[in-house]
Amino acid sequence: MLSRTKTGMMSMVAAAVLAVGLAPGAAVAHEGSGGGSGHGNSDKSDDWKKNSEQRRLVKTLRDVTDDYRWLDNAIEDGYEKITECIDNPGVGAMGFHYLKKDLLDDKTQARKPEVLVYMPNERGRMKLVAAEFISTATERPEIAGLDFEDGPFPGTFALHAWVWKDNPDGMFAAFNPDHKCPK
Repeated sequence: MLSRTKTGMMSMVAAAVLAVGLAPGAAVAHEGSGGGSGHGNSDKSDDWKKNSEQRRLVKTLRDVTDDYRWLDNAIEDGYEKITECIDNPGVGAMGFHYLKKDLLDDKTQARKPEVLVYMPNERGRMKLVAAEFISTATERPEIAGLDFEDGPFPGTFALHAWVWKDNPDGMFAAFNPDHKCPK
């Protein structure tokens, strides 16, 4: 059972996310490069271990999001649109964000990404391009040796994983320079 404080925080975050999603053209983009692990240790064995953990994370995310590559499946499972397409001119775009409110909390679980990110393909059909973790933890979380960035609103942290679309800026960068939001 969640404490009153946690329940209140989750309600506040969910309301903020939904409010942002209702604002036309809202750009609540997360800042930071997202491409690095955030850990300054350059020891090769640590790098190999982190890379191995990151490869496992990507494989896990691809496995658990495979059915969501088409938006209808995600919506049927409780993911709701919370933003229009988010872009940052000169940097790239993220896409359209869909949140599963039941997963929004202070935990980070590789098998349960809180947000799925979609972009339309050449025929206009929405396709999954990335998964995103959002956390309400009090301390900056990490997963697979990757530190989360500051989230889209106060009291949150976020981490993107471009598991279904190549990103020249890196698998875990916030924006994809190959993306542009549709007009």
